[in-house]
Amino acid sequence: MSKDAAEENLVRFATRWWVPVYRISWNMLGNTAEAAAVTEETLLRELRSGTPGVPRRMSLYRLATWLALVRRRAGVPPMGRRSTTLQALDHLDDRDRAALVLRDGEQLPVEEVATILNTSAPDVRARVHRARLVLAGRINLMAAARGALVPRALSGLPC
Repeated sequence: MSKDAAEENLVRFATRWWVPVYRISWNMLGNTAEAAAVTEETLLRELRSGTPGVPRRMSLYRLATWLALVRRRAGVPPMGRRSTTLQALDHLDDRDRAALVLRDGEQLPVEEVATILNTSAPDVRARVHRARLVLAGRINLMAAARGALVPRALSGLPC
């Protein structure tokens, strides 16, 4: 393959996958620079080696999630002014946050999320459920601290 063809393939690959991989990375980290670094590393690793027998999307999402978790555990600080939702996401367990981001943010089927996180479908369902409850509770606490009222129907709690 010529150098021009290789560069064209790289551009095509990066153009196709940058946005979804970056979105996962940013939702996991809440830091634009770190999310961009994770996205770049994910795409380069996938191009170099890939995972034989695994669909590309699953391989990319698994790698991006893993790299973001590594950076989160290393204490990557959030950047700038953050929304209430992002602040609430910071209170989730890493794997609960990953399950929520992949399931609700990327709207992946439970079975795919389980494969990406290397766990079972019931574990994913439990993690997403727990994350939603924690998220709703944190958002309500932050709203109450600001003196805002959250309608019970929107609180994530039974009416």
